[in-house]
Amino acid sequence: MRAAIDGTLSDIRYAWRVLRRSPGFTFFAVLTIALGLGANAAIFSLVDGVLLKSIGYPHPERIVLIWEKPPGGLRNGIAAANYIDWRQQSHSFEAMAATTGATMSYSASPSSSSASGEPRSLRVGVVSAPYFDVFGVQAALGRTFARNEDQRGHEKVTVLSHRLWLNLFGADPAIVGHDILLNGEPYTVIGVMPANSEFDRRASDLWIPLAFPPQVARDYHFLSAVARLKPDVSFQQAQAEMSAIAARIAELYPAVKKGWGATVDRYVDRIVGPQMRLSLTVLMSAVVAVLLIGCANLANLMMARATLRSREITLRLALGARRGRLIRMLLTESLLLSSIGAVLGIGFGYLLLRGIQSLLPPFYFPAEANVGMDGRVLVFLAAVTILTSVGFGLSPAVQASRQSTAEALKEGGRASSAGRRALYTRHVFVALQVAIAFILLAGAGVLIRSFQRVMNVDTGYNIEGMVAAYLPLSSESDPNVAQLTQYIQQILDEVRAIPGVREAAVATAIPLRGWGDGMPFRMASKPDEEVGTGFKIVTPRYFQTLGLRLVAGRLLDDRDTAGSMPVVVVNESFVRRYSPNDSAIGQQILVEKILPSRRGLGPRVAWEIVGVVADEKGSGLENPTDVGAYASFAQNPVVGLGLVARGSGEGGALIKSMQRAVWRVNKTQVLDRPMTVEQLKSDSMSGRRLPTMLLSGFAVLAMLLACAGIYGVLSFVTAKRTQELGIRAALGASRWDLLRMVVGGGAIPVLAGIAVGLGGAVALSRFIESLLFQTSPIDVPSLAAVAVVFLAIALTACLVPAWRAARIDPMSALRQE
Repeated sequence: MRAAIDGTLSDIRYAWRVLRRSPGFTFFAVLTIALGLGANAAIFSLVDGVLLKSIGYPHPERIVLIWEKPPGGLRNGIAAANYIDWRQQSHSFEAMAATTGATMSYSASPSSSSASGEPRSLRVGVVSAPYFDVFGVQAALGRTFARNEDQRGHEKVTVLSHRLWLNLFGADPAIVGHDILLNGEPYTVIGVMPANSEFDRRASDLWIPLAFPPQVARDYHFLSAVARLKPDVSFQQAQAEMSAIAARIAELYPAVKKGWGATVDRYVDRIVGPQMRLSLTVLMSAVVAVLLIGCANLANLMMARATLRSREITLRLALGARRGRLIRMLLTESLLLSSIGAVLGIGFGYLLLRGIQSLLPPFYFPAEANVGMDGRVLVFLAAVTILTSVGFGLSPAVQASRQSTAEALKEGGRASSAGRRALYTRHVFVALQVAIAFILLAGAGVLIRSFQRVMNVDTGYNIEGMVAAYLPLSSESDPNVAQLTQYIQQILDEVRAIPGVREAAVATAIPLRGWGDGMPFRMASKPDEEVGTGFKIVTPRYFQTLGLRLVAGRLLDDRDTAGSMPVVVVNESFVRRYSPNDSAIGQQILVEKILPSRRGLGPRVAWEIVGVVADEKGSGLENPTDVGAYASFAQNPVVGLGLVARGSGEGGALIKSMQRAVWRVNKTQVLDRPMTVEQLKSDSMSGRRLPTMLLSGFAVLAMLLACAGIYGVLSFVTAKRTQELGIRAALGASRWDLLRMVVGGGAIPVLAGIAVGLGGAVALSRFIESLLFQTSPIDVPSLAAVAVVFLAIALTACLVPAWRAARIDPMSALRQE
């Protein structure tokens, strides 16, 4: 044991001396390893935190999500009345909770030390009392909701996230038991959630109880539901019970629930969406590919070094060194390189991870994702470091130990160094690098082409100079229609009075953030056929604010009042789908009015279509068809609004002016998440932008490493052929002949790698097809462009050693030993 330790330490000391004698090689090798391992550490941190780590809830396999199942569909939001029936009739669950979201205005009381003079917008989770019991999480301070605190008269309590407690209340433990003002009403703080928990990574700043009114709707779906299975109940039993309950509801209420059912999903299966899972898988594959290219590159360099050190190695063999001992010595050198590279790679990976996280929008990953360079990542990095050292060091070490002692000692071992096997191995490594780099470049090219096509999608309006914000109202639970209408008009009047503002409007959804509501409806001419449309309630100047083009008929205007005939304006996609052969103007659609609280539906009303406008991309840039209808706010006033304005000048200044204008109407009114529509568009692309940027960066790095490998191998091979090239020159070969011969020899593995890479690129494109937008997975222009660029760069790497070979002096070459 002692001898083995001494031998290992001796090998390390010797490897260190050898590496110090070749600073250029050592620098390049360490840099290559650091980049490859650092990229792997950063991306593995994401993959591990999002996909691999078990979530921290007790028995997470027993947590489920429950949805309503519409006819012909799988999942839908839940109506309040159905949730109440589920809760009362089911026996499979220890706890069940309904959830929804809201935005509330926080105002510090005059005596509060946190008073800033300005209201603050907070994201609120509105949940049933058993919500925290479902996840098995306790408060760090105080308590969570008691069973009766989601009943009317008991609901004025709140639980704070640790993030909000720290940032807004200065981590004051005395806040528990005190009141804070939300929407101007006092709520008692009863608890604070733990730090660094899933609840601290959720979008919600705090939680309040969901208290249902005496009358709840069965046909307006705005809730989600989570539940915890009893220990002795299987997932299949819970699904069967919920299906039976849903079937009874459908039988009792056929007018609104015919054909509806219930779907139960395991919570752990729904945390990460398929697009995010695929994106992370592709990125992890990309960084592994970069590391493989680096290993192939270093293997070639190590083989070249072994050739240059052939006399030393053969002397050791001649003096009785065993092959295993010699392999261990050379692998120790590889391990030392990998270890130094890994140490630097940790720093590079940490910086890369922080950079990635800074580019992500808030709450991009699910709350259960716990991303960080922790011990798990370091263990992964240690394992990869060992594999890397073996990967690029084993083949050169084995090859060096197989040298013929007698042959190697003759003339410095020139004959053996030019062996066909060594040259073939080097070319295989070059072809491998080229193939992998080509696959990554092709995948990045297709994603970039797809990204460009999304960015070039016409939104339907000019976004320049336009800003938008959510407008949470203090009266959302039970609004007075007359007061609500007057209040919104006052806000619009103040905003329009801002210098530079050309127009302003409110709507139930801001641009690129959905339609507000998706509504089933029937054409009056086809009363038995129910279909669906986006349904946005807007003030009349919404179309002028966005600049939506009128196609036919008229826009909404001041004639459309509460007492006039209900009218809607539809978009071109609506006409193409539901009235392709007839004029839509004058037709009627049967749609329920939405209650002012947006917690239920009123009577079904016949709305006359009075106009057709150009499409706006309401549901995001990637939705190919956005079927939608617009109703007048005066005819269907509701809460849950957004404010949009168009003006001149800088967006940030306009937002501040809008906030001051709103405060002139109501000192406690906040604008939630105000931003320019350009920012909204940019944020909507974050899910595509980051994978595209990272894959492109890794692809370029792979290409550079591959080209460095081509250059290194060809330079070495050309140097070893100096005498041969001198003889050819002496026998009459021209510089062009020598240039063509060297470049041709270097081009063979490059072309072979590109050919293999083409097949791999086709396979990769099929794999990432779901990430593409209006782009064929086999995008011939992208593949051709990548092939041309890669071939040009690779041949450039061949030209430098070829040019040196073409300038060889025949006499000097013939005299070279």
